[in-house]
Amino acid sequence: MLTFRRSGASEHLTDEQLLEKYLSGNDMRYLGQLYERYMPMVYGICLKILREPGKAEDAVMNIYEELIRKVKEHNIASFRGWLYVLARNHCLMEWRKNHRRPTDLHHDMERFDAVEEAHQYELPKDGTPLEKCLEELPGLQQESVRWFYYEDKSYKEIAGLINEDVGKVRSYIQNGRRNLKICLEKSGVGGMEGLEI
Repeated sequence: MLTFRRSGASEHLTDEQLLEKYLSGNDMRYLGQLYERYMPMVYGICLKILREPGKAEDAVMNIYEELIRKVKEHNIASFRGWLYVLARNHCLMEWRKNHRRPTDLHHDMERFDAVEEAHQYELPKDGTPLEKCLEELPGLQQESVRWFYYEDKSYKEIAGLINEDVGKVRSYIQNGRRNLKICLEKSGVGGMEGLEI
């Protein structure tokens, strides 16, 4: 069973500093400390996709090995975001090996894309541009977006909560996401890749 802990030696260093120390001196301690910070996130991604704790734990270790190779090949602006995509892609590849029906894969890929978008952002705090834009969404759009992205509820669960069919919920979320993007662009907030339609 995986255990997650934070190394005291890394607490005072930023992700960027740890990454730079690893890249400049090839000292695995720094990369290990950096990865350790995000192991719970990586494990969560793997468990969500692979759905078995044992496979998720194996994937966490395999991703670390992949990280050692790939971290030197990329110009990484945000380690957390880059690692998220690396972990997601690794686990989806593992998932594909064990699931051969294209229709199932397509359905689950949609769900995993939505999960990725949800985790691009922390739950917005009062007063942030994202929170202000969320507050401006019409009622059912706002509720559906919040439930889907910040409470990880499925279309079906939301449909039950608001007594609508799944198609309506999908529409609320797509329109809400589009309206958020427009609102955020008007507010001058860039980098909204996670909200792209």
